Parts: sequence; C-alpha cells; structure tokens
Amino acid sequence: MRSTDGKTTKRGGCGRIETMPKHDTASGMTAKQERFVAEYLVDGNATRAAMASGYSERNAARIGSELLTKPHIRKALDEARARIAAKLELTAEKVLADIERIATKAESAGEFNAALKGKELLGKHLKLFTEKHEHGGIGGGPVQFAITEKEADL
Repeated sequence: MRSTDGKTTKRGGCGRIETMPKHDTASGMTAKQERFVAEYLVDGNATRAAMASGYSERNAARIGSELLTKPHIRKALDEARARIAAKLELTAEKVLADIERIATKAESAGEFNAALKGKELLGKHLKLFTEKHEHGGIGGGPVQFAITEKEADL
C-alpha cells in the first residue's frame, strides 16, 4: 500500500503496519534491488540473485530478468564491475599478457590442450576467427538476376 507521504506500508508481525520508504538508499534503488546487484555480481545468475534478495521463488526468474533491463540496475552493475576491476588492477592488457605467458609455459611443459586454449582466447580477443560469408555469383563474380517476361508483367 502507498501512504500519503510517499512511503510504502506493509503488515508486520501481529498485524502492525510498518512504514518503509520506497527508495531507502542513496542510489535511488530499493534495498531489495541493491541486494540483487550484490548477489548478481557473485555468479551472474539473475534468478538466484532475485531469490537471495527476497523476491519470491515462483517469480524469481521473471523478476531477475526484468531487473537486468532497468537502467539504474545496469548502471549499478557496471559501476560495481569497474570498482572491482580497478581494485584488482585488472586491465585488458594485463589479462592478455597473462594468457600469453601461461599459454607459453603450458606449451613448454608439453601441455598442448592448455596452450591451445590460451591461444584460442587470444585469437578470439583479436577477432582472428570471425567467420565471413561471402555471397557472390559463379566464380566469385556478381550475382546475376534474370527476369522472365511473365515476372515482368507482375
């Protein structure tokens, strides 16, 4: 229920009514939404995060998906990820250098599956494996279209 002062009310234990502000955090999110952001950062599972945040298990998948579409939730997730990356001093260059170093060590140790996986990650980052589909005519020339008289009358 909504009261006249803009606060949400709900029934507490023993039938008493508690008044809670709709957006009771500095971020403009509800406490449940802030908890959702924190839980989502754990494993990227929106359904689990919604349940851990207090949303009903029955509607958790739908609510988790909806929350991820809200701009203020996306912004909070992006900001949190940026803080985590900064704290870890994590940059693309460092990650790529680590992958190259580990792949080289794996190859030297004869662990070719691990080495290939590292090289694959580097190749994907550099978009070396992007599939290209070229559409052309005979011998790679232009596609030729012929319109019959019957089709021309349409």
